[in-house]
Amino acid sequence: MTYPYDPNNPYYQAPSPYGTGYPQLPRNNGMAIASMCVSLAAIFTCYGALLVGPIGAILGHVSMREINRSPQAYTNRSMALTGIIVGWSLFAVWALLITFVVLAATGVLGPALQGEFDS
Repeated sequence: MTYPYDPNNPYYQAPSPYGTGYPQLPRNNGMAIASMCVSLAAIFTCYGALLVGPIGAILGHVSMREINRSPQAYTNRSMALTGIIVGWSLFAVWALLITFVVLAATGVLGPALQGEFDS
């Protein structure tokens, strides 16, 4: 019985000294996918966007750094960019909204707005 890689086998071919022949295809960066998913999940969490949004944005920044270091290895730069934009924009919107509500409730913005909170 002869084995497929037996040199005594007449159908055996020696491995090519020039490599396997197919180039390695670029792959997806897992952190970029996580960044986009976490940032989009922050849309559906009300006050969680203050915590979840920056986490998605930071994941996006880290994955963009990895993608920029080796652009031939990764393909999903747009997912990382989506995570950064959505994460920071949700954080900013909720921070401004909470700041406005606190200032209106304390009377800093005027007595007319504070009256709406008192009644």
